[in-house]
Amino acid sequence: MASNNSYNAQLQIRRDAEENARAQSKLGSWLDELKTKPKTTIKKKTTAPKPVNILSTTKHNDSTAEEVRNRGNVYFADGKYEEAVLCYTQCLSKPDVGESKALVYSNRAMAHLKLKNWKQCEEDSTAALEVNPHHFKSYQRRCVARLSMGKLRLALLDVCSAQETCIDSQSSLTEINKLRLKVEKALVAASQRAPRRKL
Repeated sequence: MASNNSYNAQLQIRRDAEENARAQSKLGSWLDELKTKPKTTIKKKTTAPKPVNILSTTKHNDSTAEEVRNRGNVYFADGKYEEAVLCYTQCLSKPDVGESKALVYSNRAMAHLKLKNWKQCEEDSTAALEVNPHHFKSYQRRCVARLSMGKLRLALLDVCSAQETCIDSQSSLTEINKLRLKVEKALVAASQRAPRRKL
């Protein structure tokens, strides 16, 4: 029995050696093939092109308002808020901006909010609400800007208006309710810090 196991082990070693020899032969012929190929077929890594100012190119100046707004949305999604602001500004200057003007103002307000430009956010939200007084996201964004600037009573008015005009979804209402709680807590804290007057 021991001799049978020894024979099987030797047979397996021989098969493995033959398989290794075939693999080495294939590898050697593959390496020879690579050496004989002209070097122009091997591609080198190229560096990415430098970013171009989106407002300076003539190609983008011919774009429609919708295309420019969508480009701003892409920049916003990538976290490039300053570029998004530039796109939204360019979009607002287009003659075909039309009914989407409130949306563009609101999007620019959100980009300003991300950049912590509270005053610009407040102004853009107000401009959006002048075009569409039922745009609850503009109330919401203006509320956050006013809350950050310490305009607590105005922030409370905005969050109440956002609640009244929100017919979008339950998740939006939940978000607005959380914002309202923040505003109310800030109002309570401000009233507790206020000096007391004697009557």
